Amino acid sequence: MRPDLYFFNSTFSLLPLAVLRLIGDRTPAVYCAHCWAISNYDHTSLKGRIVRALEGRLSGLADRVINVSKGDADLARRFGYRGRHVVIENAVPDSANATNSDARADDNGQGINLLFVGRFDRQKGLDILLQAFERARQAQPALRLKLVGGPVRGSASPDLPDGVTHLGWLNPEDLDDVYRKADALVVPSRWEGLPLIVPEALRNGTPVLLSDRSGMGSLVVEGESGLVFDLTEDALEQCLSSLSRSTLRAMRPAARQQYEDRYTIARFSKDLSRQLSELVGTP
Repeated sequence: MRPDLYFFNSTFSLLPLAVLRLIGDRTPAVYCAHCWAISNYDHTSLKGRIVRALEGRLSGLADRVINVSKGDADLARRFGYRGRHVVIENAVPDSANATNSDARADDNGQGINLLFVGRFDRQKGLDILLQAFERARQAQPALRLKLVGGPVRGSASPDLPDGVTHLGWLNPEDLDDVYRKADALVVPSRWEGLPLIVPEALRNGTPVLLSDRSGMGSLVVEGESGLVFDLTEDALEQCLSSLSRSTLRAMRPAARQQYEDRYTIARFSKDLSRQLSELVGTP
């Protein structure tokens, strides 16, 4: 094909990049980790040191390393990963029917409706959320939680406490409607790059409650478009117990505005095209 540029995505794609360099192919290349693999390991363990050595050195074979979040870039800097690193935050297209940030949530104004979207696996932290939710609901009976997603890789569905409804996997059109009807999205992940559910929620005017892992606290404006909590059961329980529906509703315009200011495809395309144009030498 003799391409003008290669674009490699995720950890295992570093191997073909290494092969190309070994055989003398110097075509400009971009690498994007979409969350560095070391985030999944204890960086002081043997496996963690091996992962750091491999991705940290091989990433330097690319002419440009794109980090999808400031947290990813900070991690790469912390461990001395090679290459010229830039930050281009993830983005999502606007919904077909742009949200009214004042859209009413479920239950005719009754209760606080929370939402979780994602795989039911360890990374996403659903186990912590369910435990914290069950405890918080004792102090805040108005709490309700909807789960979108399901088990993957052979994991089993968890037991669901009272107040939790499992909707399964949804298509994008239906998911936007669920976002709009939620008072807040909860993201209790143990590690992430920049999960697309964050800009998806914000585009629908839905505030986001984020764990403080992987620098995710920087993805919202604390107290304006969302809240940040320490990823412990106690801290999340306290966060959920203290929620006010009126406060969450007051955040909706700021949540939508943050999407427009930061997470649009137009912004993403502009930032990415600038980097690619520099590499191939054309405007």
